[in-house]
Order: sequence, then structure tokens, then C-alpha cells
Amino acid sequence: MNEWEHELFEAELRRLNPARLPDKFESRLNTPPQVLSREFETRQRSQVWSHDWSIWLRWLAPVTAVAVALLVVVAQLNRGRNSAPPATAASAPTLKADQVEIDRELLGSFDAVANMPEGEPVRFRFQQWMDAVTLRDSVRGVEVVQRTPRIEVVPVSFATY
Repeated sequence: MNEWEHELFEAELRRLNPARLPDKFESRLNTPPQVLSREFETRQRSQVWSHDWSIWLRWLAPVTAVAVALLVVVAQLNRGRNSAPPATAASAPTLKADQVEIDRELLGSFDAVANMPEGEPVRFRFQQWMDAVTLRDSVRGVEVVQRTPRIEVVPVSFATY
């Protein structure tokens, strides 16, 4: 629907007369509801009773959160007391790396264009890397290799295309 059709439709709606309400329905709308004194008393009592429960429920959530936090703290303190003592430095041999290599390998790279929430395009460069660290201890003949993949996303430009 274009702007011109929209204006024609509104003009046609303005020309129409609304339908009249049925008499019974209009009289029901205009007369105030009858309230008996007994009904009013029971409603008032039930509202007071539900109000008391709402106060309890309002305090229940914060009290529960504090209780859970307190239990977690107590559990952590007890876990620290019951755990085995840490191993001494003499019993655990240390690794003395005499050769360290740090490697970074580019596995793939591509550019992509996306639209910002405001609608303007932006270009991103995606690069997938493999980082590797190698430690060697020639005395013990030990080699430790740790490889970690990572993705790097960099906005290249905010140019308007």
C-alpha cells in the first residue's frame, strides 16, 4: 500500500458513520455495578490475606540468595581445611627449559562485509591462527608442546559503499 492509497483509505474511513450500540449493552455499560456489603467484606479480607503472602514472597528471594551464598562460602572453607597439604618442592621435580620456541601459524584468512544495526556496511577481516609453544629440557629429555587455535576478527573500514 503506497502513501496515496493510504490517504484514500483514511478519507473513506472518515466518511463512514460508526454503528450504534445495542440498547441493552449500552444500559449495562452506563449502570454502575451493584456491590453487596458481604461481597465487599470477603474481598477485603482476601486482599489482606494475599497482601501478607506478597510480603513473605518479596523477602523470600533475597533471603534464599544470601543463604545459598553463605553455604557456598562455608563449603569452600571446609574444602580448604580437608584437602591434602601441597606437595613440597623437593618431591616434585621442576622442568628447566633450556630451549623455548614460540610459533604462530596463519591457517586461513578472509574478508566479510556486514551491516551495522543502523544499516551502514562494515568490512571485517577474519584470520584463523595456530599458536604453538614448545619447551625442551635436554637434561631430562622432556619436550612439552602446547598448541592453541585462535580466531582474530578485525574491522578493516567503516567506509560507505
